[in-house]
Amino acid sequence: MVRYLEFDEALRPEGGSEVVCQLPGPIKSVNKDPAGFYFHLFQLKQAGVISFKAHGKKKDKKDKKKKKDADLYGLLGLKNERWTATENQLKLAYRKVCLEHHPDKKLAGVTDDLEKARIEEYFKGIQEAYNTLSDPAKRREYDSVDEFDDSLPSECASEVFFKVFGPAFRRNARWSTKPKVPELGDETATWKDVEKFYDFWFSFKSWREFPHEDEEDVEGCEGRDHRRYVERFNSKLREKGKKDEVKRLKAFVEDAYRIDPRVVKKRDEEKFERERKKQEKFDARNAVHVEAERKKKEEEESKLATEEMAAKKRAEEKVVREAQKKATKKERQKLRMLCESDGVSRLISDDNCERLCGKLDLEALQALNESICVMGITREAQREILDHAVLDLDDKAGAEERAKERQKKALELTLKNASSVEHQKKLATMSEWNEDELRMLDKAVSKFPVGTPKRWEAVSAYIRTRTLEEVVLMVKERQGMAASRFNKSEDFKAGQKKRAEVTCQADLRQAAFTDVNVNLSGTAASVVHDMVTPEELKAMEGEAPATAPEAASNGTAEKKVTAGSGEWNEEQEQALVNAMKEFGKELTDRWDRVAEVVPGKSKVQCFKRFKELREVFRSKKEEEA
Repeated sequence: MVRYLEFDEALRPEGGSEVVCQLPGPIKSVNKDPAGFYFHLFQLKQAGVISFKAHGKKKDKKDKKKKKDADLYGLLGLKNERWTATENQLKLAYRKVCLEHHPDKKLAGVTDDLEKARIEEYFKGIQEAYNTLSDPAKRREYDSVDEFDDSLPSECASEVFFKVFGPAFRRNARWSTKPKVPELGDETATWKDVEKFYDFWFSFKSWREFPHEDEEDVEGCEGRDHRRYVERFNSKLREKGKKDEVKRLKAFVEDAYRIDPRVVKKRDEEKFERERKKQEKFDARNAVHVEAERKKKEEEESKLATEEMAAKKRAEEKVVREAQKKATKKERQKLRMLCESDGVSRLISDDNCERLCGKLDLEALQALNESICVMGITREAQREILDHAVLDLDDKAGAEERAKERQKKALELTLKNASSVEHQKKLATMSEWNEDELRMLDKAVSKFPVGTPKRWEAVSAYIRTRTLEEVVLMVKERQGMAASRFNKSEDFKAGQKKRAEVTCQADLRQAAFTDVNVNLSGTAASVVHDMVTPEELKAMEGEAPATAPEAASNGTAEKKVTAGSGEWNEEQEQALVNAMKEFGKELTDRWDRVAEVVPGKSKVQCFKRFKELREVFRSKKEEEA
C-alpha cells in the first residue's frame, strides 16, 4: 500500500512558512522525466513508507537462481524430450498438466494451508514454464543454460576416433542455426563428404546464449531508448561467453581435423603426390640437363671430327695442289724446252709460249706436250699443233670477250628500256601542254642555248607554268633523246675537262701503213704485226724496188710455196696485208676476219703465212747486221 505526503495544519510553523531546503531552478534536459514524480517516490522511500526499486536495475539474483534451478520441461511432463520438444508437444503437455494440477481440482478436500499454498505455487510454476518455453527467445535462453555436457575430447587414437569424436559432434550439433547438420561418418566416407563436414563445422554458427548474472531486466524498462540501452548492455555481458564458445568449438574441430584418419590419409597422399611431382620435375630437369650435356658432348665430338676431317682434307688438297703445281711447272718447263729444242729456230714465239703456259691447265699442258713429243713427228707438225693451240686460246678469249660485250649491250638495252618506260610513266602523269606553252618552250630553249649556267632553271622561269621536271621531260620528248644522250649533251663541262688525244703525222702514217712498200714476199705483213721502227721501214723501202722490178720483168705473179701455208699469189698476199691494216692487233677475232677477206685461205694458213713473212724479215735483218 502506497501512502503519499499529506498536509498537516498542526505541523505548520509559526509565521506561516519555513524554508526546509532550497532547490535550483528547472534545468533543460532531453529524455528525462519530470523531477516531481521521482522526487515524490524518493521521499516515500526515505520516510520508510515504501521499499522503492528503480526500473531497469539488476534482476533479483534469487529469482534468477530459482528460475534456473527449476526444471521447466519436468513441470510440463517433457523431461525426456526437453529441447527436442516441438511447439505442438508443448501445447499438448501444457493442457495435460493443467488439467491434472489445476487448483480447482487439486484443492478439493484440502484443508491444510501449506498444502494449498504448495498446490497454487506449483500451478503457477507450470504457467511460468509454459510462458517461458512458448516464447522462442526465452526458450533459447533457458535451453542454453539447461543441463549439457560441455566436455570435448582433444586427443585419442586413430582407431577409436569415430567412437570418441562422433558423440561429441552430435551433442554440439544442437546449437547449430542450420537444421541439417552433416554426420561425421566413418572410414568409408568419400573425401567430398569429409570436406563438406569440416567446412560446415569450421564455419559453424551457434544460437546458444550465455546469460550473465549482472544483466538488467528488459521488461522493467519504461521507454524504447531505455530498452535498447539495456539490450546493448546485456549483449556486451553475453559477448564474452559467446567468444569462449566459439574458441571452444574451433579448438575442438581443429583437433578432430588433425586426428581424423581420413584427413591424415589424404594429407599423406597429397604429400606423396607433391613429392612425386617434385621428383618428376627434378628428374625432368635432370634428364634435360643430361640430354643437353650429351648433345653438347656429341656436338663437340662432331665438331672435332669435322675439324679433323676438314684439316685432313685441306692437307690432302694441299698435297694435291702442290703435286699439281709441281707437275704444271714441270710441264711448262717441258713446253718451253720443246719450243726451242733445235737451238736454231723456235716453234712459236716467246709470247705465245708464255700464253700457253699461263692459260692452259695441267691436263691441257700434258696433252699438248704428249702430242708434240710423238715419235717421228716433224718440226712443222709440232709447229702446226702449237699454232692450233694458240688459235684455240684466241678463240676462247674472243668468245669470252664477245660474251662480255653481249652482256654489256643487254644491260645497256635493259637500262634504256627502263629509262624509256619511266619516261613514259612521267609523261602520262603530266598534264597536257597547250600550244602557247610549247611555243614558249621552243623560244626559251633557243634563248638559253647549251652551256648557259642553270639553263633549265632559266627555261622553267621563262615559261612560269611548268616545273623544272616537266620542262626537262617535254624537251626530251620533243627532241627524241634518251636520258643518257640528253645528260651527255648537257655535260659540256665534262667535255671541256677531257684530255685531248695527242697525234702526229708520223703516228697517222704508221697506223695507216701509207709509207710501206709492200712486196710479194710478205715482208710488209711482218712489219705491220711487229710495229717496226722507222729504221726498219727505211730498210724495207730500200728492198722494195729490187723486188718489184723482178716481179714486173717476169710478167706473172710471184708464188711462194711452203710446206705449211701452201701456194700464195700476189693477190692473196695483197689481200692479207690490206686485212692486217684493217683489223688491228687489239681485236680478239682478228684472224677470223682476216681469213674472211683473203680469198681461198683459212685462218691457220693466214697465220702461218704471217709467221713465214716475219721469219724472212728477221733473217734479213740479221744478215745486214
